[in-house]
Amino acid sequence: MSTLLPSIDKRLFELLIAPENARFTIRSLRDQYADQYVIPAKHRPALRRFIYERIKKLINAGLVEKDREKRKRDQLYHSLPLINGAGLCLDGERFERWHKRLVPQADNETAKETTFPKEQDDCEPSTNAKKAASQFALEKELKETQSEFLSTLGEVEAFRELMDEYPELKPGIVVDHRDAYDRSARLMGRVRALEKSLHRLGGT
Repeated sequence: MSTLLPSIDKRLFELLIAPENARFTIRSLRDQYADQYVIPAKHRPALRRFIYERIKKLINAGLVEKDREKRKRDQLYHSLPLINGAGLCLDGERFERWHKRLVPQADNETAKETTFPKEQDDCEPSTNAKKAASQFALEKELKETQSEFLSTLGEVEAFRELMDEYPELKPGIVVDHRDAYDRSARLMGRVRALEKSLHRLGGT
């Protein structure tokens, strides 16, 4: 473990030590952070970068590790038990301040128009605002996941057709076919979960 422990946003730390995040992806942490703290959807790419940079520091400190299975998308990470008692400084920069600091001067006017909600300590966002932000984010996530699912399904079908047409290729691509199939199954599960979540949200 690195002797120089990084400071970290308390919000992110609380997500990392949650039991359900013992295994996580940058995307899953981003979505949880955005939903809990009402980060506008247009800032999610920046939020993803913010989280990724801090996860890299925690990896260097020996408190988080990358899963052995390398993925081009949605790489898995593991929070190590040491993270709880490592004595991390939890006054690290929050996303809102980090983003504001990085906004170029030329974008000042845009930044004024897209200000973030006040921190929860100062002003609790209204229930309606939270609900609207969550619904917008879920709808966007659902569209992205549906698109990714269809793409992966096409990949599964293409591998199957190739194995049928060129049997000599089968030993080399059967693993790729299985991986694509597994990804399509996970994405279908996520699509259903998002659809149910939107239905629940609309009924509350």
